[in-house]
Amino acid sequence: MMTETNQANAKSPTRKALIAMAIGAVVGFVTMFAVSSFLSDGWIGEFDKSTKAAVLVGAFYVVMGLGVALGALKPKVGARILNVEDEEELMEQRGMLLHSCYAASLWGVGLVVAALGGENGVIPAATALIIAGILIALGSYFAWQSYRASDELMAAVNSDAMTIGYCLTFAVVGGWALLEHLGLAAGQDPIDVITMFYILSMVATFVATGRRGLLKPR
Repeated sequence: MMTETNQANAKSPTRKALIAMAIGAVVGFVTMFAVSSFLSDGWIGEFDKSTKAAVLVGAFYVVMGLGVALGALKPKVGARILNVEDEEELMEQRGMLLHSCYAASLWGVGLVVAALGGENGVIPAATALIIAGILIALGSYFAWQSYRASDELMAAVNSDAMTIGYCLTFAVVGGWALLEHLGLAAGQDPIDVITMFYILSMVATFVATGRRGLLKPR
């Protein structure tokens, strides 16, 4: 009987991880389809691939922020879909998680506004600059509040993510710029550079989280 109980408990985290992955895949596909359809159908204008990619990445930031915020505000739901031990852990980390979610969502909307602004966009350049600047600044404020509310482990993860993000940015953006300078690669569109910052920051966060063992099913 004890062996069966242990086996059931061992399977539970894996099953929860698989369910979370399935939900994430569905939400990601729906987000990508909705954004691509909205921009491709010409409802608000015609956009190039760089703008579409930036809007898509921004939308993912918003969806990610809202999803985790839902889990933090509704611990019973969050304990089922997020990689946490139980509801109590979510309640203990609620302040840190919510501030982080606010930051991600604001940054995401800021990227969308920036991508849709400019000479060929649908938002006047000055307006886009002001709105995106305010949103990114507010996001940075909430990110700082999230860091202040972090425990020792999460503070270490944030520190690792910043270091990894710096290295990735230097390697990818700097490497691309070097190849462009040497005539070995196509030029970078400015919005592509901004989008890469967002993508590399997300990758760095996942790498740092994984290094600390926080991606293991729990």
